[in-house]
Amino acid sequence: MLHAGIINAGGFLINRLAPLYGLSSTTLHVAFVVGTLTAVLGAAMMLAQNDIKKTLGFSTIGQMGYMIMECGLGAFSLAVFHLIAHGLFKATVFLNCGSVIHKARQEPEFPRTDHQAEEEGFSRLTWSTGFLTTLFIPLLILLVTHGLLRIPLLESQGTVIFLFFIWITSSQAILTLTRLRAVASWKVSSAMLLTLLFVVFIYLFAVQSFTAFLYPNPDEVAFYFRTAALPNWLFDLMIVMAALVTVLSWSYLYRRAHGRTMWMPTWIDGLRIRLYVLFMHRLYVDEVCQKLGRSVMRFVHRADKRAQGWAQ
Repeated sequence: MLHAGIINAGGFLINRLAPLYGLSSTTLHVAFVVGTLTAVLGAAMMLAQNDIKKTLGFSTIGQMGYMIMECGLGAFSLAVFHLIAHGLFKATVFLNCGSVIHKARQEPEFPRTDHQAEEEGFSRLTWSTGFLTTLFIPLLILLVTHGLLRIPLLESQGTVIFLFFIWITSSQAILTLTRLRAVASWKVSSAMLLTLLFVVFIYLFAVQSFTAFLYPNPDEVAFYFRTAALPNWLFDLMIVMAALVTVLSWSYLYRRAHGRTMWMPTWIDGLRIRLYVLFMHRLYVDEVCQKLGRSVMRFVHRADKRAQGWAQ
């Protein structure tokens, strides 16, 4: 837990300097861009790794990017909540991954796959429930509970920010549940709804509690949101693109699960393979650093020899 929490201390340090960061929109925008790129690259490289510890390491990088991105959007208290939540779940994941490694070393064929036990199709009710709930229920709950919250959401871009995080988190949970087969699909749908309600209310409760504790002055919170606000056209474009990618991804997974294909340009397959290789090798940063290190050492040795020659 110490490793998973302290390694993300950047979000905490930015919170300590929030009054200073809040004076400059440019600084918050830079933090947002850097955090977004870090989150995207960390998550992409995490998906391409074939080693469980490397996967967890790049997952941590992606979470660090999320925290800095939240600070860049003015949601400083949400970054602190994210830091604590990440420390808890990543510590659990590391413990479980050690158990999996130990089990795999004892049984080389673990985990076993029973192809006969697999079923052919998924329930349409399950997928429809997941699709509709991840689209509409977070917005509905957020607007209904707005009267109970004291956070200036509707007066800024904060509404879409929190809705976006709720949407992505609940989508991840529901996508995990949709791995279940078409057995008693109403139970799966009920589990989806309960999971979504739990995630949404936990997020809202955490945001309200952490904001009231860390930044009890509502005017200060509203000021941070206003300072971090992006141009309307850029913000709307980002939200539309993110929503479109999420919906297309859902549709792609649904069709793949039903054995169907989705038309894509031929160049996308080639690009996907190149990106996979690039992310699997971690953007070749290790190789570049090794070559750079060897070059620096050669330069140092040459300079040292010349200095010794001059001294003699």
